[in-house]
Amino acid sequence: MNMTLRINPYTPGAGMVPRYLAGREQLLEEAKDVLAYVSNGYATRSIVYYGLRGVGKTVLLSEIENIAQEN
Repeated sequence: MNMTLRINPYTPGAGMVPRYLAGREQLLEEAKDVLAYVSNGYATRSIVYYGLRGVGKTVLLSEIENIAQEN
């Protein structure tokens, strides 16, 4: 059996950051807006991210945490 290795853009494993966080630009922009409101003392509504296991919720939250720490 000859198996060819193909590069997979998805990284298996809970919370492991992929090389490229695809398709999350809008969510990250919304998070930046919310963080700007909060950092200026304004109240805002909570955001709940939900989805099936393995779709990248933890990775998304980790990226938002990094953005918050930078600000």
